[in-house]
Amino acid sequence: MQVNLKHIFSFTLIFILTLHSCDNNEVSVSEHPSYRDGVYSGNQLKVSLDGQDLTTVNSVTLSSKLLNANISHEKDSTQIVPPSNPTFTTTVEMVGFPNAGRNSSFTTVSDLMGFSGTTTIQGVDYKYDATFTGDPLTTHDKQGLVIRFTKQ
Repeated sequence: MQVNLKHIFSFTLIFILTLHSCDNNEVSVSEHPSYRDGVYSGNQLKVSLDGQDLTTVNSVTLSSKLLNANISHEKDSTQIVPPSNPTFTTTVEMVGFPNAGRNSSFTTVSDLMGFSGTTTIQGVDYKYDATFTGDPLTTHDKQGLVIRFTKQ
């Protein structure tokens, strides 16, 4: 069996960097954004209000900071790092909501699957439920966002 030293070196370097980043207390985890952050528009975005599609929403921009890594302390021996289900503080900026020519924003808690809650926009109370589509580890152009608003 021929051993490729380049592959061994690459694996060793990745392993050491992973361990170092897990043990490095000097780096603030709150500086890490979500893989779901970005601008959603066109066929990447679907927004509805009270069950009716809203065509006035041109884009939704998400920007996040890590709230909690939620690292599981239970891992099997085949894993290098333990699994996690991170949560984020996310700012949602919408162009064209609640109607054309209007912009609005709110802050929520999100995870890699979506976000939900209530907010008040221009004096109106809304309940919202959002889900992400696509794998969070793929490129942003292969991800999508579906937001459903209901007036309260």
